[in-house]
Amino acid sequence: MRYLCIALAFAAATSLWGQDLPGTVLPGTSTTVNPEPKTPPAPGAPGEEAAPEKPKMDPATVQALENVIKTNVEGMGKRNINFVLSTFHPESPLLESSKDMLTYMFARVQLRYTLQAIEVKKIDGDEAEVEVLQVTQKLSGNAAFRDNRIKLLHTLKQDGQKWKIYTSEALYIEYLKY
Repeated sequence: MRYLCIALAFAAATSLWGQDLPGTVLPGTSTTVNPEPKTPPAPGAPGEEAAPEKPKMDPATVQALENVIKTNVEGMGKRNINFVLSTFHPESPLLESSKDMLTYMFARVQLRYTLQAIEVKKIDGDEAEVEVLQVTQKLSGNAAFRDNRIKLLHTLKQDGQKWKIYTSEALYIEYLKY
């Protein structure tokens, strides 16, 4: 299944699903579920192609897209289902399952979400892609959870004049060791 989650809730919850499975790495061990993309060759390296110039993006649109992500994370931190769901597109294919997951998660665990990076990758008409690097840490609760760093690719679509999260794909998850 290509789309693992619709919002940061699913990203944080994915570590709940993988707990205590035979053959998995012990909790607390730093692991990478999906390796990070290969780093580009160094400038001037043989066979290197010139990096494509990043297209110009409207600063107001970039800011609006980043604000949706920040609002979503703020709602997650407050454990406010309606606030989080207000950042989702009403036609998102995973809207109902996200509501169920948020209800389950908020009842069992308190998490801290820290955005480390937000980058608008592409804006194409009424659709945009935003890459997010986020750390999620367990503060309290009775559910098994492994602190993690996750890279997500959110696809946002316009709902009237507002941008909303349509789908989210986990690009990689790194479980943190302290």
